[in-house]
Formats: sequence, C-alpha cells, structure tokens
Amino acid sequence: MLGFNASFDLVHQDEQSHAVTFSAPNLNGLFTAKVVPGETAASSAVEMTAPMDAGEPARQLVVKFYKDLGDQLMAQTAVQATSAQTTVMSAPTQQTEVVPPVPAANTAHDAPHDGQNTPAEPGDHRASKNTFMAMLTDNNPGKISTMAVAALVVAVVFLIFGFVALGTHPPISLCIIFAVIAAVLCVVAYLKTQPGKKHGRMLTMIAAVITIISLVLSIVGSMQESGTASSLCKSDFSWPTSGAAADLPSMKKSRGHVSSDSSDGVDIYVCGVSAKEFDAYTEQLKNKGFDKDYTKWGTSYEAENADGAKVSVYYSESQKRMNVDYKTSEYVRRLQEKSSPAPSATEETDDASKKAEEEAAKQAEEQKKAEEAQKKAEEERKRQEEEQKRIQEEEAKKQQEAQNQAQSGGVTPAVKEAMDSYESFMNKYCDFMEKYTADGAPTSMLADYLKMMNEYSEMTKKLDDMDQSAWTDADMQYYLEVMNRVNQRLASVS
Repeated sequence: MLGFNASFDLVHQDEQSHAVTFSAPNLNGLFTAKVVPGETAASSAVEMTAPMDAGEPARQLVVKFYKDLGDQLMAQTAVQATSAQTTVMSAPTQQTEVVPPVPAANTAHDAPHDGQNTPAEPGDHRASKNTFMAMLTDNNPGKISTMAVAALVVAVVFLIFGFVALGTHPPISLCIIFAVIAAVLCVVAYLKTQPGKKHGRMLTMIAAVITIISLVLSIVGSMQESGTASSLCKSDFSWPTSGAAADLPSMKKSRGHVSSDSSDGVDIYVCGVSAKEFDAYTEQLKNKGFDKDYTKWGTSYEAENADGAKVSVYYSESQKRMNVDYKTSEYVRRLQEKSSPAPSATEETDDASKKAEEEAAKQAEEQKKAEEAQKKAEEERKRQEEEQKRIQEEEAKKQQEAQNQAQSGGVTPAVKEAMDSYESFMNKYCDFMEKYTADGAPTSMLADYLKMMNEYSEMTKKLDDMDQSAWTDADMQYYLEVMNRVNQRLASVS
C-alpha cells in the first residue's frame, strides 16, 4: 500500500517469499524488492537488489526508493551500512549488488538474517549455484527475439550444408565463412536476450551447438576431398609421351597421376594447375585439331577431332587439379559398332535411298546458296546506290545550311534557333513573374510556376548539350547578345 513515485514494469511477484521483481525504463537488468525479517520478531526490513551493469542511475533509483519508504514509515533514524557492497548473482541472468535495507520498524542497527541475499563482508564475492543454467535460460518478458530465431535458422541451414559437405567436399574456406556468419548471429542473439530484454536465450544456445556440429561436419567433408586429392598428386609424375598420349599436347608438371594408359586411350590427373593454365590447355587442344562438336563450360571441355577421337578435360578450381580423359578414334568406332546392329538387306536399300535423297538435298542446298549469293550482290548494289544518294543529300544540306548561315549574318541556323527559343521563353517567364508579383503571389499560379520551371530546366539542358567548341565567332557573338537582353529583362523584373 506504500506509494512510490517511479515508473516500472512488473516481471514477477512471489507471495511466499514476499519479493517483487521489476524492470525500470531505460535501465538494463531487473530489480528485486524483498521484505525480510528485522532485528526483532516484531520488526521487518525491505532489501533492494539492483543490477550492477545499470550503473549510477540504478543507485539513484534505489536511494529514492528507500527515501520514499523511510518518509512514509516515519522512520526516526536511517541505518547506514559501513561494510562494502557485496556482489552476488541474485537474478538468473544478471550480476547484481545488494543495497543495504531500510528497517520497517524502529531499529537502531541492521542485523544479519537468514535470507539468501544477506550482505557479506567486504571483498566477499559469491555466485549463484545456478550460474551455468542462468547462462542458458532467461526469464525475460516480451516477445521472442527475432535475432535468436534468425540464428537458429542459419544454424540449421549450416547443419544441412555440413551433411552435404560430406559428399560434395567443398573448399574449407567456404565452411569457415559459413561458420563465422552463424557464430556472429549467435553472439548478437545472445546479447539481445540479456535480462530485461526479449526471450530466446535457449534458442540461441541451441543454435550455437548446431553451429559447432555443422562446422565439424563441413571440415571433415572438406578434409576428405583434400585426402583424395593428395593421393592423386604424386611427386614423380611426368606426362606420358607414347601411345595414345602422344596425340595430346603435353603439360610440364611434377605432380599428378596416370590413372590408365593404353592403345585405346589415356586418363591423366595433373595437380597444381591454375585456371589460366586450364584455359591455355584447351586452346592447345583446339590448335591440335580437337575443335569438332566441342563444348566448353567454366571448368570442362569436350571435343572431337576430324578422325573421331574424343577428349574430355575437367578442372577443379578448389583442388587446382585437371583431369584429361582421351579416347582414340578406333576405340570410339568400336563402341559405335557394338551399339549399332549389322544392317540388313532392307536397311541397305534404305541407306541407298537415303543417300540419294541426301545428294538431291545437297544439290538443292547449293542452288539455294547460289541464289542467296546473287540476292546479296543485288542488295549490296542497292546499298551502295542508297549510300551515294545519302552522301549527295548531305552535301546539298550542308550547302543549304551554309547559304542560310550567310543569310542570317553568319550565325549557324541551329544556334540561332536555340537562342531565339531561349529568349522567347525567358520573356514569357518575365511576363509571368510580373503578373505573379502584381497579383500578390496567389497559390493558384503555383502549378503554372512549377510547369514553367520544368520548361526552364529543359531549355537550359538543351543549351548545355550544344557543342560550343564548334561555334563560330558569329555564333558566340549572337549568344552574348541574347544573354545580355535576357539579363536586362530579368533585372527589370527583380
């Protein structure tokens, strides 16, 4: 029933322990006010617990609380504690300091009691038995922290990435980047769920655990690929120069592995290859004749030569390793024969008919090409005639412009037209401003004014876009005359 002139948000009320937990505006942490036994059975005292990280404002709030409480209880004396303040963990998730209580009855000295928040001797620092659990949970009011939810979502995505990494073997740098992002979100979420703030501490801790597991999985997957790459990269490697490998351009590298080498083809792994060296090797293949039906992506190249031999080149940028798989034309032909059954008499007849049709189609195609060539020659002749006509028209236009310039006193027609338009607009603007001033600047003319300012911007842009470096002396003289007349008119209006 005591009146306390302060604003606060009630967090928890415990009737059995006679304690109230509340938070104050603009202050971090939670406050606790508890009624404890006094020195005698007929007396009691109020013990106030304040968060240490709230600083001086919290101390001032506690002092005001005790002052109002003492005034209302008509306390005759104020008990001043001579011992140092004791740091305890009286709230689950915050470090607090116990402020000496004020007795509710007439008491000369503050006696110790059996409560959990009894002040200790100077220099005595104690922690709550549930300090570790306090780090994992929170009793904060309000909604769940959005940052905690985001940290959990990113951690779950990272976990999925970790399982995928066991089979795909991504680069270890990508794993570390993903882990750093998830860890930063966990730290931010942990800070957002401090006492007195939003819920979500348990979600944050779950996200942190998932992040650690995901990091371990992704690193294991990355290291597995590194081990496979290491087994393929031997130090005694040299590019084979006999057999099927003689058909390929060689590469001088000391680390690699020949997976297979026979008269049918060769399969080679080369280590320590850069992306530029991969591109250079594909160009060497093209120069060697492997440019038929070729397909090149960012890290792969497949092509055939004129004989039908096939080569496939694959490049791993993360491992700096290139794989060259080459099959000779004889091997490719045998595969095609095995996959195709022997032709029957009917099929041979069909083949003859097909060849005749192909020959007829070929002749028709050649005839079509000849007609297209004739058509292109005709189009080229027309284009040349049109070009000649255009040149003659431009020459006539230049002569006409020169004649018009001579008639206009040497001023280029385009310059004269632009300056005349500008002067006409400025005269129109001055007339408008004279009317606007004379009518007392009515708001009804504001729309017309804005429209006129838009026209002014377009007019000035048109002048700025003109190439004044190509103006003649007469053009510049006319420009100065127009600007002089415009400035005189503007001066008259102002």
